[in-house]
Amino acid sequence: MPDTVDGDTRQAQREAIAFLKDPERRRGWRDFYDLAYSAPPIYLGHDEWLIAGRDDVLTTMRDEGAELTARYPTTLSPDINELFLGMLPFESGSEHRRLRSLTQPLFSAATMARLQTHLAGLIDDLLYPAAFTADGCDVLNTLGVRVPEMMSCLLLDVIPDDRDRIGRWARTMYGQLGRYDQSKEEMLESEAACHDFRMYVRSRMAGERSARCGGVGESLIEDWRNGGLNDEQLTCYFALFLFTGLDTLTHAIGNSLWFLGNSPEVFSTLRRSPELVEAAFAEAMRLWGPIRLCVRQLQRPVQLGGASLPEGSTVFLVVHSANRDPRRLEHPDELSWHRRRGEDLAFGVGPHGCLGTAIGKLVGRTLFRSVVSNCESLRVTPGPDNPPFIPSQPILGIESVRLFAVPAPNVPG
Repeated sequence: MPDTVDGDTRQAQREAIAFLKDPERRRGWRDFYDLAYSAPPIYLGHDEWLIAGRDDVLTTMRDEGAELTARYPTTLSPDINELFLGMLPFESGSEHRRLRSLTQPLFSAATMARLQTHLAGLIDDLLYPAAFTADGCDVLNTLGVRVPEMMSCLLLDVIPDDRDRIGRWARTMYGQLGRYDQSKEEMLESEAACHDFRMYVRSRMAGERSARCGGVGESLIEDWRNGGLNDEQLTCYFALFLFTGLDTLTHAIGNSLWFLGNSPEVFSTLRRSPELVEAAFAEAMRLWGPIRLCVRQLQRPVQLGGASLPEGSTVFLVVHSANRDPRRLEHPDELSWHRRRGEDLAFGVGPHGCLGTAIGKLVGRTLFRSVVSNCESLRVTPGPDNPPFIPSQPILGIESVRLFAVPAPNVPG
């Protein structure tokens, strides 16, 4: 903790607190990032810090002692609290590594190929012909809803008849996260969804209602039968796969299509060289990934370039700024076709890096391939200048994205 505070440090502290608290201040992110890059880790008071530089963000995210500890309660519902707090990201130490190791091997090439077949068909059904009409395609309310729900259900081997209701349960429960102002009716609805979800997992434990596709659900149940997971861990793991893409994948889709629709030179390059779609999506995520910042609680001191952060600190890691740090990335605000793999931090790194990174990248490249193959040109609203973002602190998401396209030759309009 700093013993003395000079004028520049006080200014950085004031600006950092304003950035965290005020959605309007977050709209002017570039000025704040430039200030934060020139400062050491910014002490906010109350054992809290903000880190913006790429090297410091990476060091902290990779540290085994930087944990994602939930602050209880996450919502007013005790039942939903129990489900949220038992999810994998909030486990620590060896238990986190053990549980994570159960599912990482399941994201095989064969699994990705099966998922891509379903995903490509869904994307095409939702985009076309809607994007070719005068009203365009409402990206967030079509792709942004259906794709995350579908991917979770495919991974968990949910039969088609159950997918709509499971999607409703997931969104009803997830909508309670961080909420403390629910009406009695809303609370009853969310707790009913939680109860129905638990009953559904019990039916799967009894061997009912499954259709193997992604294989994650059935593999988790097999591990439960072999004693590797207890009943509550199995239920919370199912919840993890239902919840984690409901905002991040939604806004990864919206932000990336917004970027592509406002970048005609990038789209033209992809039309000529569609093999570059993976590089283009990676750069879209580096520039406009759905995670603005993440939070870690330090279980031990972390030594950074400009300060030693003490044990017990809460650290705000600004991923969006780390992805644009001019001290480490050449032309950081521009797309480059030649950046090294892994230069974007959109899906995190280290012990709490996103378990669904492979899924996010699969969705991105499948989405970009679809528009490159089916569209001669793209246009989106809003335009490239100062788009309106949702007020969320951790999520970087454009409020509304509408896609308009001209069909490629030989593609029906």
